[in-house]
Amino acid sequence: MPDTAQQTIYLSDYRPPAYLIDDVHLTFVLSETATRVRSKVRFRPNRQAPGRFSLDGEHLKLISAAIDGKPVAPVITDTGLTCAVPDVPFLWEAEVEIDPAANTVLEGLYLSNGMFATQCEAQGFRRITYYPDRPDVMAPFTVRVESDLPVLLSNGNPGARGDGWAEWHDPWPKPAYLFALVAGDLAAHSGSFRTISGREVALNVWVRPGPDQAKCAWAMDSLKRAMAWDESVYGREYDLDIFNIVAVDDFNSGAMENKGLNIFNSSAVLASPEAATDADFERIEGIVAHEYFHNWTGNRITCRDWFQLSLKEGLTVFRDQQFTGDMRSAPVKRIDDVLTLRARQFREDNGPLAHAVRPESFVEISNFYTATVYEKGAEIIGMLKRLVGVEGYRSALDLYFDRHDGQAATIEDWLRVFEDSTGRDLGQFKRWYAQAGTPRLSVSDDFTDGTYTLTLTQETPPTPGQDDKSPLHMPIAVGLLGPNGDEVLATTILELTEASQTFTFDGLSARPVPSINRGFSAPVILNRVTDDAERAFLLTHDTDPFNRWEAGRTLAKNALVSMITQDRPPSRAFLDGLAVLASDTGQDPAFRAVALSLPGQDDIAQTLFEGGITPDPTTIWQAREALAQAVAERLADDLPGLMAATEVREAYKPDADQSGRRDLLLAAAGYLSRLDGGAAAARMFGDASNMTLQLGALLTLLRVEKGKPELAQFHDSWKGDRLVMHKWFSAQVISAHPDRTAEVARGLTEHPDFDWQNPNRFRSVIGALGGNPAGFHDPSGASYDLVADWLIRLDPINPRVTARMCTLFETWLRYDPGRQAMMRTAIKRIADAPNISRDTGEMLARLLG
Repeated sequence: MPDTAQQTIYLSDYRPPAYLIDDVHLTFVLSETATRVRSKVRFRPNRQAPGRFSLDGEHLKLISAAIDGKPVAPVITDTGLTCAVPDVPFLWEAEVEIDPAANTVLEGLYLSNGMFATQCEAQGFRRITYYPDRPDVMAPFTVRVESDLPVLLSNGNPGARGDGWAEWHDPWPKPAYLFALVAGDLAAHSGSFRTISGREVALNVWVRPGPDQAKCAWAMDSLKRAMAWDESVYGREYDLDIFNIVAVDDFNSGAMENKGLNIFNSSAVLASPEAATDADFERIEGIVAHEYFHNWTGNRITCRDWFQLSLKEGLTVFRDQQFTGDMRSAPVKRIDDVLTLRARQFREDNGPLAHAVRPESFVEISNFYTATVYEKGAEIIGMLKRLVGVEGYRSALDLYFDRHDGQAATIEDWLRVFEDSTGRDLGQFKRWYAQAGTPRLSVSDDFTDGTYTLTLTQETPPTPGQDDKSPLHMPIAVGLLGPNGDEVLATTILELTEASQTFTFDGLSARPVPSINRGFSAPVILNRVTDDAERAFLLTHDTDPFNRWEAGRTLAKNALVSMITQDRPPSRAFLDGLAVLASDTGQDPAFRAVALSLPGQDDIAQTLFEGGITPDPTTIWQAREALAQAVAERLADDLPGLMAATEVREAYKPDADQSGRRDLLLAAAGYLSRLDGGAAAARMFGDASNMTLQLGALLTLLRVEKGKPELAQFHDSWKGDRLVMHKWFSAQVISAHPDRTAEVARGLTEHPDFDWQNPNRFRSVIGALGGNPAGFHDPSGASYDLVADWLIRLDPINPRVTARMCTLFETWLRYDPGRQAMMRTAIKRIADAPNISRDTGEMLARLLG
């Protein structure tokens, strides 16, 4: 494992750049193995922060360098160069050579099946040319691309062009991480958008010629809706003449918000009813919106340094969550977001990888593109909005855009606009950015002589490097229900600022039933001693959709915990409550579908662990299977009718109404398959006219250990579509019986279509092991060994994906000594591999503590 002690970067060490930039001119002469990049950069000394002139650069061959036209010989290292420069503004010129074909890291300029593409966030631009690769150095860029490829794209607006060349100019100052270039044989799905001020903006979704051209309409429609929504809700208008999206097969993440030229993982932009599920359509809608919203929250205003990453990502995630909620079912979107938060961020917060939303240090910033920065960061924005109200939030955002446009800002700048516009003191609230860990909120209550008293007590457990925690400022949304289910107190925000506070409610005629943390108003773990009768009451009567779902979820978790720890039968209160909900046709089908789903295996493992019980993944899987069977038997008379009532007979649309009905149809089919041996699911597979039902039916069959003919048919039908084949690979891993999971995954790695160097395909097999907890944690340890083998192989090729995949082991301290020993051995085996990367080395060091 590399020694990271001397490589650590600290927030406290931040210093402003010693040199600023007025403009940048780049010329690319593209070649697969020997691209030449010529740069002309106008520097000027920063009189407020004098220092040495140095430029970042990695894997570059310097051909020449000059200052004001005179050749210079800089001192070059593996990470950059230094050079003596004038103490006045000057022109820096350099020419470098790079090898895109050899760039398997997929950062900087690289090749993807003959297409040139870039990925520069966070520190990829230093693989393109020598430059101050930091977000607080911003400048307008002019780019010339020379190549015989037919489509040559870069940031900003198109300029002059000719045979074999094209120029682009981005007038808005930007940091290097937002630079983008694409060149290839591409076809455009084009459209346009008229902004609120009447400007016509050209829109393009660029893909490879062929079948992909028929899969762009949804991304284009999503883009137009996002542009209109941002104008309406945030008052933000697009600021260039053109907006381009490009689909790239080889991409480490989902997408990138480069100014005016968004580069997307193909899986995040291409969709058709036949080849994409409803979930794919919603994901694409959200990602297109997210990257577009970055135009203002990330591009026009960027982050001063990478410690401020959540300033752009948390805010933009919150904005895309709002957008999807407005486009679809807001309550279901909120439930989905909380499920994601608990599944990814809560377990991050409660393990060795815990870190603050704004960490104090890092070795590789790529390791901090995490659920904490993104999802918890978004929760912080949501809490701010609840504290200041809708109007206060809008006025603060208006001030933020006015005050910091064209700047690289900090968390302090962000909070200050709220203080200045609303008069609120947010000094204590700022702790949310500094303290790691998920707070525990304990609740006790009393009712005496018409007065109801709620006592809220908060505590955040120690996390690595942070033993002592201070009280946080959190908005807790509370409602009170009367004995008949009537709401005697509408949703009220209680501001908890102390370790323990008491709130009273007078004039009540009977003891109310509290509905606490409505809408998940604060990202906490709620602890309150109550009984199943009260939870069943809330499941039936709560007027807050989130807490109604939460009551059912808690009933299910309690039932599972009792089955595991006390060998008790499934809770009758839970089964009866679920039956009432399933038959409630007045409820949104999407809400009924999510309410019918059972807690995941990892969720139950964390619940047991929180209660001081060492979870056994095999036992959890068995209990969950038994509960699913009990639900199926309780709903047996209702399931056929439920499926018939939710069947969609209209032409396919990926909208909220149809998607919700298909969700409920598949939920019912999942339970029915446990009673009919998969017969209904097999018919659904055969009749399916869209990928949602075809894949959903296939997964249903595989989970009841059926579906071999359907699996083969699916492969034969879709073997030519690489995006659908990702689904074919992952479906087998996540649905495998626990004692065969490693065997199934290992067999798939030997399949001729398993391209392990493609991030999507690698994740579809090795990453999918995380979606089958009982299989990943099989007592044999076979899955641990398989993951270790493949991460050791991948790290020299793509350390970014390798490091992120190490999170498969992040809960290793949760389990029994035998499993801990096997996981620790696997982790150490990866760490001890020759020349392990800094990215992976840092992750493993944090895992081992």
